[in-house]
Amino acid sequence: MFDTELDMSIKFEHYLKQNFGNSYVKECKGLFGIPDFLFYLKNKEEISIISFELKLKDWKRAAKQAFRYKSFSNLTYVVIPVENINAALNNIQIFEQYNIGLAKFEEDHLEIIFKPKLQDPFSHELTSKIKKDLRRSKKKHRNCDLLWN
Repeated sequence: MFDTELDMSIKFEHYLKQNFGNSYVKECKGLFGIPDFLFYLKNKEEISIISFELKLKDWKRAAKQAFRYKSFSNLTYVVIPVENINAALNNIQIFEQYNIGLAKFEEDHLEIIFKPKLQDPFSHELTSKIKKDLRRSKKKHRNCDLLWN
């Protein structure tokens, strides 16, 4: 159980690093919204982006934020603690309709409940802006099949 979103964020960051590498940006600003984590996969010149929005309970607010992140992300996920997932599960059709991923998280485990389909971001301008910064990064990713189609 997480006491605060900050507590959840710290543990989620540890989980990301341990399982998928360090190719992420925490609270990336200057876009259409500020995702809690922007994870990226680089293959030669191609960069794909996965945004994560973490919330303790408010799945509706998280879904709205995650939808905005589709402006610059190929995939978006709402991540909710396992003990609070039921309200979101009861509304899974919203995640499916808007192609927003849903995952439940505990300290050392992430379970994907709904995996969204890969899509091109809505805004070429925002995507180009973030990719320009990410191209310089030397960070590495690994084991991303859980998140990626």
